[in-house]
Amino acid sequence: MSEASEPTSEEAVLSEPTLSVVAPEEPASVISAPVLERSERPRYELATPVFFVGFMVAGKTSTARKLARACGVASVDLDAYVERREGKTINQIFSEAGEEGFRAMETEVLRDFSQRDPLLISCGGGVVLKPENREILKRSGFAVYLKVTAEQAYARVKDVSSRPLFRDLETARKTIDGRLPLYEEVADASVDTAGKSVAQVAREVRRILEKEGVLCLQRG
Repeated sequence: MSEASEPTSEEAVLSEPTLSVVAPEEPASVISAPVLERSERPRYELATPVFFVGFMVAGKTSTARKLARACGVASVDLDAYVERREGKTINQIFSEAGEEGFRAMETEVLRDFSQRDPLLISCGGGVVLKPENREILKRSGFAVYLKVTAEQAYARVKDVSSRPLFRDLETARKTIDGRLPLYEEVADASVDTAGKSVAQVAREVRRILEKEGVLCLQRG
């Protein structure tokens, strides 16, 4: 899945893009929110948090950012947030604290953001592994599962070394097969990303959220 090269009419009226990471001491509402020209475009709001789940490089963060820009809502990438909070990369955290240590941090920030004002939340690929996380996803918001095959994921990964749980195509296949029922368990909606640009996926997700009453026009 690739970014569209030309801006859409929705993107053309926006100023600075939404920041994907919130500082630990900052409320989510102070993310560099995009400024919409109100005379041309209405601003939207979320009725509940929206969680993007799926295997790595499914386009969760890119889609959330694209949707955030188009609708004037906030977004956060949980992995990037953990890295910023800890001052370490995910690889470093895995090396020093192990996967169990990282998963504990992941649960902590997932619970935190699920209780804040609604925003678009990009989750790490393994967030569904813990039953506690799956309960948070099912209970606290609307989960969108972005589908990607192992072959598609492998083709999209530019630097395998930055992915501690992604070493080769066969590993990716086994990992996706093992997680598939967990993604499906938490998903309120699913979108296939094969052959689609980020903009196309974002528009599809937007239609779903509007239809479900999750993304609404701001009142007043």
